[in-house]
Amino acid sequence: MEPDAANESLSTMEAPKQRNFFSRLGSIYASPREAFEEIGLAPRVFVPLIILLIIALLVGFYLSRKLDVESAIAAQLESAVQQGRITQQQLEQQLAIASKFAGIQLILGAPISTLIIVLVIAGYAKLFVIFCGAESRFKPLLSVTIYVLIAVTIIQSGLTILIMQLKGPGEVDLAHMNSLVASSLGAILTSVLGDDALPKFVIGLANAVDVFAIWTIVLLAIGYSVVSKKLKVGTAALWLGLAYAIIAVIRAVVSSMFNLSGTS
Repeated sequence: MEPDAANESLSTMEAPKQRNFFSRLGSIYASPREAFEEIGLAPRVFVPLIILLIIALLVGFYLSRKLDVESAIAAQLESAVQQGRITQQQLEQQLAIASKFAGIQLILGAPISTLIIVLVIAGYAKLFVIFCGAESRFKPLLSVTIYVLIAVTIIQSGLTILIMQLKGPGEVDLAHMNSLVASSLGAILTSVLGDDALPKFVIGLANAVDVFAIWTIVLLAIGYSVVSKKLKVGTAALWLGLAYAIIAVIRAVVSSMFNLSGTS
């Protein structure tokens, strides 16, 4: 009985302790596979999701204070009038409404859109996991999605806010937010060649070739493969990359049609 008791005691001592939120988040930067293995064993959703939505809310609030949202909306509406999509009277009506709620829409729209994105990505992951013949519960997939988006959002938003603080008032507008950090091929081409040097569709596709988007796909692919049985990293990356490419093409087409390539 004594050896059994000793082995049981040793097993209890060697059982890994669950990390807190900040420890898990740090591991995603340093050793993502190890972090996702722990997430697979003990997925957490509620607290990380609340933190992600708070981050989105704070970023939306900051942008609503720093950006002239009303001017950007007015420019878009004037472009719509020139293209014959709305009348001058409709412009005045929509502009009056937008001037009242533009800031609120930006603040509340950030967490709402973030929540939708989280659910769509995790739901898509569950679908392709099933289609590939792999096995995984939805909660670990959702937890991986939330933690990855938190990790990427912190770096991306932090750089955006830092650059906006360094720039003077009026130097940054809503139409050029995507090119502010210059993390995409489109931002680099635009800065080198100018805004109108290439067709809008080409710039739209180039904007999709983004460092943060690639990083997100890589982390999600690793995370989904770790928390799923019989799912390889390459397979997950292929499914994620295919969906992202389709969305990028659709956005580029829409942007070129409505001349909104700078506002995505």
